[in-house]
Parts: sequence; C-alpha cells; structure tokens
Amino acid sequence: MARTVSQIQSQIIAAIASNTNLNYVDDNGITRNITYNTSNRAIWRNITFIVSAAIAVFEQLQDLFLAAVEAQVAQSAAASTLWVQAKMFAFQYSVSNPQVVQLVNTIPQFPVVDPTLQIITACSVTPGLDYTVNVKVATTSGNQLAPLNLQQVAAAQAYITTIGDARTTYNVSSQYPDRIYVVPMIYYSGQYSPVIQTNVTNAVNSYLQQLSQINFNGSIKMSDLENILRNLTGVQDVVLNTVAARPYNATPPPTPVFTSTMIQNSTVMQRLFQPTAGYMIFEDTPGYTLTDVLIPGTLSASGAITPGNATLIAI
Repeated sequence: MARTVSQIQSQIIAAIASNTNLNYVDDNGITRNITYNTSNRAIWRNITFIVSAAIAVFEQLQDLFLAAVEAQVAQSAAASTLWVQAKMFAFQYSVSNPQVVQLVNTIPQFPVVDPTLQIITACSVTPGLDYTVNVKVATTSGNQLAPLNLQQVAAAQAYITTIGDARTTYNVSSQYPDRIYVVPMIYYSGQYSPVIQTNVTNAVNSYLQQLSQINFNGSIKMSDLENILRNLTGVQDVVLNTVAARPYNATPPPTPVFTSTMIQNSTVMQRLFQPTAGYMIFEDTPGYTLTDVLIPGTLSASGAITPGNATLIAI
C-alpha cells in the first residue's frame, strides 16, 4: 500500500538525522546534523520533499498496477482446484431462461450474476491423470444435500468446459448419497430409556448431514462415529459391531449389497470410508434402517442381554 508524502519524508529525515556523515561544525564550534535547521525553506528539507513526492507517486502507480493484475488473475482460468470449485459455486441454471457464458472484457462469465440461480451448494475437485479433473457436485433440497438432475449436470459440464483450461478434461458428476449401515451396541443409564432411541437416531442423522456439508467428498472416521454416540447424555459405553456402506442403487435388492465393510464383528477392517457420491445418509432399505437397528434391551445381573439381539442396552 502506497505511503503518503509526509510518511516517506519523515522516514528520510530520520535516516538523515542518524547519518553522522551529514554532520557539520557551526560557527560556535558545535557539531550538528543538517536536520538542526528546521526551516521549511532549508534546501535539504526541500530536497526530501521532492524525493518523497516522487516516491509516493511511484508507489501509487505500483498499487494501481498490482490491483489490475490481481483482478485479471482472479478472473482468469488457473490450474487450481480452489479456482474450479469457486467457479462451480458460481454456476447458474434456470429452466426458463438459459444461462449462457459470454466473453465480458475477454473473460468468460455470465453477463448477469444472479445468486438465486446458483444451485450448486457442495463441490469437490479432484485432479486425475492425463489432464483430467473430476468434479463432484450436489445441491440442497430442504435441509439436505441432493443430486443435480441430468439437465443441470449437462449444463454444469458445458459451463466448466467453456471457462476452464483448454488442455484439461473436466468430468462433472452428481449422484444420490451413499448409504451407510451401522449396528452399534450402546450401553446407557436406564433412566434415559424414554429418549435414548430418539437421541441416537438424531445424533447419527445430524452427524452424517453435517459431515457431508462441511467435508463434502471427505472421509468418515470410525472413531468419530463412535465418539458421536459415546458423547450422548446418558450413554456409558459404545461398541460398533458392524459398519458397512454401499453406493445408491435405484432398484436395490431386498437385502442391500454392501461394497465396503469398515467394521465386522467388532473388528476394524478399515478406519475410513470415503463415499462415492461425496456424501451419505443412513441405510434406508426396510429392515436395515435406524429404526430396525436400534432394539431396546436390558442387561441382567448375570450379564445376559434381553432381548438377545438388543443394541440399546439399559444398565
């Protein structure tokens, strides 16, 4: 940022005052610095003002040039995942008014920016091989993420191909969320029996929803999932018996076919799971939902669990 003339002159005068080579002996034999003469008409002071004014103008020109360069760079295509992600969030779509990218001051962009038409709310950009870039996107339906429809995906594909780097192939995709299946053993204080099932259901659904939104295309950690349940009020202990997942299937079989198994028989097979779609919800196949999984029971004095298949165990 450019300095003012007075700021520059003050710094020059301070440098002169500290330079002993600019000292002189006056008529009384006293050694003084040339800054001793504080008259505004002093030649040395005029010189510092002229030099300061020239430097200030030069710095102002530098600021103008830097702002122009940064503005151009900010709007130009770059080999950056963050740039592609930012541009995908700026994508606009309308069913009645096609949004067409145009060259505005040599920059490809929408001539009119309308935030109400910016439908992409989640996006991940992953570089591939041979100048390919995989772009996963999702929109928001209600308060949950959802896939774009085929027309929206096609428009988004055309958009990033138009504004992106000419050497790069962008692959835009948007899918329904992956399904994750969790069978926990949750030991809790018996006084929480009226609310434990609801609390566990809300905690799992909220965690999956939040994780999908703040870490789109990120991984879910088995330890984090366990901690979410362990930190519920009234919960004494948690054991994850089964954690498995699968991509969305429009016509799933009666029994879901899980393609990834993270925990089996309380044994950790994989500590992380990255959803294919970039986000996930709990398994929704009848018989495998949270309602089906969370079965209340009690722990007897002998250590037996009643009923034997219970997952919510009062102690």
